[in-house]
Amino acid sequence: MQRKLSLILAALAFPLLLASCSNQVDKPETDSGTQTLSESALEEKVNNLVRQARQASATERPKILLDAAQLLLEQDQDDWAFNLIQSIDPDLIGDFTFLQYTDTLSAAAIQSGHFLRARQLLSAPRLDAIWTLQPPAQQQRLLQRRAEIESLLGDYRQSLSARLELGHFLADANSQQYNNEAIWQDLMSLALSELESLRSAEQHELRGWAELAYISRNNAANLTEQLRSVKQWQDQWPQHPASLNTPSDLRLLNALIAQQPQKIALLLPRQGRLASAATAVRDGFLAAYYNLGQDEPKPSVRQYDTSGVDINLLVDQAAREGAELIIGPLAKENVEQLAARVQLPVPVLALNQQDINTSEPPRLNLPTLVLPTRHNPQLFTPELYQFGLAPEDEAEQIAQLAHLSGHKRAMIIAPDIDWAERSVQTFIEHWEGNGGEVILDSRYIGVGDFSGVIKSALRIDDSEERHQQLRSAIYTNMEFEPRRRKDIDVIFLIATPKEARQIKPTLAFHYAGDIPVIATSQIYTGEPNPKSDRDLNGIRFSTLPWLFDDGTETQNINSYTDAPDAYNRLHALGIDAFHLYPRLPQLKRLPQTRLEGATGILSMSPDRQINRQSVWAEFRDGTAQRLNTQPLATTADES
Repeated sequence: MQRKLSLILAALAFPLLLASCSNQVDKPETDSGTQTLSESALEEKVNNLVRQARQASATERPKILLDAAQLLLEQDQDDWAFNLIQSIDPDLIGDFTFLQYTDTLSAAAIQSGHFLRARQLLSAPRLDAIWTLQPPAQQQRLLQRRAEIESLLGDYRQSLSARLELGHFLADANSQQYNNEAIWQDLMSLALSELESLRSAEQHELRGWAELAYISRNNAANLTEQLRSVKQWQDQWPQHPASLNTPSDLRLLNALIAQQPQKIALLLPRQGRLASAATAVRDGFLAAYYNLGQDEPKPSVRQYDTSGVDINLLVDQAAREGAELIIGPLAKENVEQLAARVQLPVPVLALNQQDINTSEPPRLNLPTLVLPTRHNPQLFTPELYQFGLAPEDEAEQIAQLAHLSGHKRAMIIAPDIDWAERSVQTFIEHWEGNGGEVILDSRYIGVGDFSGVIKSALRIDDSEERHQQLRSAIYTNMEFEPRRRKDIDVIFLIATPKEARQIKPTLAFHYAGDIPVIATSQIYTGEPNPKSDRDLNGIRFSTLPWLFDDGTETQNINSYTDAPDAYNRLHALGIDAFHLYPRLPQLKRLPQTRLEGATGILSMSPDRQINRQSVWAEFRDGTAQRLNTQPLATTADES
């Protein structure tokens, strides 16, 4: 809206009229209808309310402004509403007005993307002290928001606490089921170690949830064993909410086991540029295959060479020869050829992803849940599923993390090579799409090129030049300490361990050691090197759960292959391909389902792309340590 800025400025100029306010007064009459207003009509209504506020008593001014903000929210003017309410000082209003202020501003903050501000509002000590003064419906709404925002920001334990309390307000079955599904997804987002600690929680209901989540996650690689453990839990917890209304993804286990494919075709190249990568994927797949117990049912696997053949003909051949599901191909061009087909003979889990262009700007949204039906039709229908390790995924997630952490102005440090360029462009797209600004985009060519690049980017040369000019002007020696530019609050880094061990100290040398650094997974290969990696302390990075796993599959890979660390990601891809194939319908029907795999937390988008959420780690005392929750800053100023 072209004239929005002038109205915002007018509203923000008014703060200023607010003086000390006392307790609740009757709510002024406002037009709270949901009819869509024209730009001019909305502007007129808001201006009228602002004028009323100017002329009103100190007690009534905040109420009128809140009515104006509510009108703006109803007209989908979230940013405008958020900025308008900034003119209210919450310390100068009574308790009931404060409750309305929190309700309206938290809604505006969430809808306009100010998530940390929303969390601050919904966890304020004053709100905790008085929130029960509201009618139950308003209490329920605030609990719902608190749970959603905590889940979005990665504090799943706080979300669980709100969800469990919210459950006591819910009377109808659909609301209870929806809340239970949200509880389940929060639990599925916790690290296994955290689930284990919650199994001894004092709260009986939480203890039951944690026990179910722990045994489900611990047996996620084996559908039969998972179903067996869930039934045993139900026998022990017959009156628990999760027993009376089983989480939807567990409800599908019987059908998944009954219908899972028994004959699989593995399509990978044995020659050409992708042969080595394909071997690593195959090793991971077979490690997971042989990790199943001897008494567990295993599918038969037949391998096909995709080198130099028509992928469509090969897929049809595999189906004619009995394959009920195909895993592969690996080459992107082959995936694109399959995506162009009108129909496939059997389901295909491709191990790469086609490029998808969208004109919609990226925007963070609160998670949504889909409630399942009880009907289980044929689950494994002929469709193309796409699963890969595109570097763009990490860049998108880093942009999201930096945005949620409250950062606004980024510096990029990346190598001047093609694959890094794709990551950089993805980061920029998502960063700017959510309101961030790229202050510097710095590229290095190779080791030894860092000091000049960083010094120039941080304008250290400009600081030194100003010193020389001043020194010449006054003809005397002066004590001098160069200064860097101050308009950067986060650094997005793409670098190998060898490169990063030089970049991080160089940043400190040039007075930028205090800027948070978030890096891609290339910074850590999985091989600990505490002595050398002390220079990386404080860097947070996206990574694979596989690198922190010492389970049987990891041991099998390490025992039977001598592939370099660079192939860790591909081993993990093969492992996840084996664990994913029987769960494809589960992920498709229930998009909120989360599975922790070797490559990350896995889910599925509506276009049947497997989304991969990396886990986070941080270098501490020279050692990469996995973080159990999303590493958000809690001190960023979101006001």
